[in-house]
Amino acid sequence: MASLTELEGRLAGLGLDSPFPDVPAANALTKPIDIYRLHLASLIAATLECDVAAAYEAILTATDLTLADLAVVVPKLKPKDVKDIKEFAIELVQKLPTSPLYAVPYPDGVQLRFFFSQKTLPLLMLPYIRERGTTYGEDHAQGLKDPTNPEGGQKKIVVEFSSPNIPGDFNGSHLRSTIVGGFVAKMYECMGWDVVRMNYLGDWGKDLALFAVGWDKYGSEEALEADPLDYIMDVFGKIKADFQPESDASKQAKNESKSTAEIESQGIFAQRDGFFKKLEDKDEEALAFWKKFRDIILTKLEPAYKRLGVTFDEYSGESQSLQVTMAEIEATLSANGVLQESDGSQIINFEDHGNKGLGTVIVRARTGSSTYFLRDLAAAVDREKKHAFDKMIYVVASKQNSHFQQVFKTLELLGREDLAKKLQHVSFGDITGMAPHVKKTMSLGQILDECAEIMKTAGTEDGKDNEDGGDDAAPSCGGDPAAVGGLLSLDLFGKRSHGYAFDKKRMTAEEGDSCRMLQQEYAKLVSVIAELRGPEGEGEDGGGDDPAPDHAALQKDESIDLLRMMAQYPDVTAATFKTLEPHGLLSYLSRLAEASAVELEEEDDGGDDGGDEDGAGPSSAAPEEETAESRKAKLMLYECVKQVLGHGMNLLGVPPIG
Repeated sequence: MASLTELEGRLAGLGLDSPFPDVPAANALTKPIDIYRLHLASLIAATLECDVAAAYEAILTATDLTLADLAVVVPKLKPKDVKDIKEFAIELVQKLPTSPLYAVPYPDGVQLRFFFSQKTLPLLMLPYIRERGTTYGEDHAQGLKDPTNPEGGQKKIVVEFSSPNIPGDFNGSHLRSTIVGGFVAKMYECMGWDVVRMNYLGDWGKDLALFAVGWDKYGSEEALEADPLDYIMDVFGKIKADFQPESDASKQAKNESKSTAEIESQGIFAQRDGFFKKLEDKDEEALAFWKKFRDIILTKLEPAYKRLGVTFDEYSGESQSLQVTMAEIEATLSANGVLQESDGSQIINFEDHGNKGLGTVIVRARTGSSTYFLRDLAAAVDREKKHAFDKMIYVVASKQNSHFQQVFKTLELLGREDLAKKLQHVSFGDITGMAPHVKKTMSLGQILDECAEIMKTAGTEDGKDNEDGGDDAAPSCGGDPAAVGGLLSLDLFGKRSHGYAFDKKRMTAEEGDSCRMLQQEYAKLVSVIAELRGPEGEGEDGGGDDPAPDHAALQKDESIDLLRMMAQYPDVTAATFKTLEPHGLLSYLSRLAEASAVELEEEDDGGDDGGDEDGAGPSSAAPEEETAESRKAKLMLYECVKQVLGHGMNLLGVPPIG
């Protein structure tokens, strides 16, 4: 990657001989738009005799490329003795010197709007993107402990996501956690952080103990071997049905403010709690049971995660919370006067500590067993010791907002404000209507199978899966890449906080913010690039006869629009990193793919509509003959589009097809 000095040298070749001004907020080496902002800030500062950093802050990237590439908000320049800002904006246009980087600006109310020069844009953008390759759009300096000292090491983050229960359905919350968590992890890697992907399994506690009671009553090793996941869930469903009357009786007693001790000391309650106590006491037989079924379910989960394109660095779980850590937490809470006894349980009443909305939480159950809440506290403390992280993110459904607020507040009550400040809950809404589509056990594998069937059926119905190999043939709609693309079209469409319905129509859509459309456009680019390179890879860098690109071939509007959009990509990834909202990135990539489709269609048409305005006859202007140099320029452009589109798809978790 070129240094700032080398970049300044390249700009000198375009007619600019001034060095970049020193603006700490700018980064011309990772954001090409900052090249334009810095140069424009220098012109404004020299014209108005104002601070260049202030001028830089007044220059915004345009959100609507039909209006401009950059907009100068004139009031932000704080001009002195100016009565009419609009009139001053018109005068400023006349005073600013011309530049090879911009077309002539135009005033728009209190703003000045600038378009990048079509002549110099390809000369600047194509080498900029190609030099950075797979790192274009990334800013690794953000992940440094000390941005001024790259040798000081990276910041570390633990991202906890997916976290299914053992036993239990892989429900919509687990699915969204897996998708959003994978995206969050990739965004932090994109910005240079050292990322630990953690799957914190719900492999301990009362549900597992209840399943053990069910296995003792209904279990069959022969049936387990035949169909492990289905049979585990069948047994679990039966014992939950048996247990329901007791559970309802306990809830009714609580609602009536009565003690539940007698109800929970007999029947399935007692059997369940007894098995859980054995687990906590490290009973060998109970631990062997736990390990057996944990391993069975993990063996089925890992291939499904691979199909989704998700990997984990660590499989953890509630079972691994250290008893010594939990004891230390309880001792500190007691010493600080935080723990109280209620109906035999140890609780925290957050209202006593200035948090009325957080209610109460059980830390240690009446039976002496640990609670999910206590295990989560211990896990946070243990992970900080193990990983020495700078940040930890929990990617969990929004219905657990109160739980994490309670966890963070309790860490403060423990005197661990430092740890609490490192933790963040990234939440999301629910999926509805998924269960009716899954024919067997609600598992990740079955969900992906159903999505693949939906995409395959849609491809057959709309004729996309034709086998004649003709010009209208689209990439195959079957298989996991199509299934994942369809699923992500649903999940990434709106804000994380918004839930959504499992909608076949949106899954299979090829227009709008559609991952399927991204996959198809990426496949087309691969095909066009291969054609331009030729059978022997002609046109690739490194050959002695490699022609110099003729950038004049990229002066048409369609090519320039692609370059303008790609210039924005590092700004888009930076904004996405701040919000951890994937829908904005998906929307940008969809616009880029649409612009690419227009460019490729124009290329197929030879850039000529073949007739006059009313279609009465052939155009009098013959299309220009394509040269090796113009083909080289187009190849470079399409390779850059493919690079940006592929990079963004990877961040979102969208696999290529074809």
